[in-house]
Amino acid sequence: MKIISNNLNASLSLLLSSGLLIGAYFLEFYLSLIPCDLCIKQRIVHVSILLLSLLIFPLYTFSKLKLIMLSILNLFWLGSSSLAFYHFGIEKKLWQGFSECSSNLIFNENTLDQLLSRSPIRCDETKFEMLNISLAGWNGILSMSIFIILSYLLYKMYMEKK
Repeated sequence: MKIISNNLNASLSLLLSSGLLIGAYFLEFYLSLIPCDLCIKQRIVHVSILLLSLLIFPLYTFSKLKLIMLSILNLFWLGSSSLAFYHFGIEKKLWQGFSECSSNLIFNENTLDQLLSRSPIRCDETKFEMLNISLAGWNGILSMSIFIILSYLLYKMYMEKK
């Protein structure tokens, strides 16, 4: 138990990020919800969080290296929430996504090339919602909450060791 309490930030990150990834893969493979490009990028951030969390565990004592790695881990959570809220804004038509992800087409002689160069799964279509919030929205809410909690824990840990 002492390893978990000394690595509470990494333990929470490992648990929550793996839970989000398991949920995403469950929805993809068992409910046939194919991810868009932004969903894949969000998964890459969560895999990075997962790997960094595993790298933090061997650093048993609080050190400058551990502080740096925990800070980077916290920034990954901030990046995850930013990307998720950006995706949520695209789904709710608050802003337009990048060209590979939106449904806007310019009809001209290159229309077929445009269609073939894009992913068939669009980021601006919501595929699944709970309480009128898409999965990207829930990811953003959870990631921002974890960022705030881990920021507090990191600050508390730093002040205790100072």
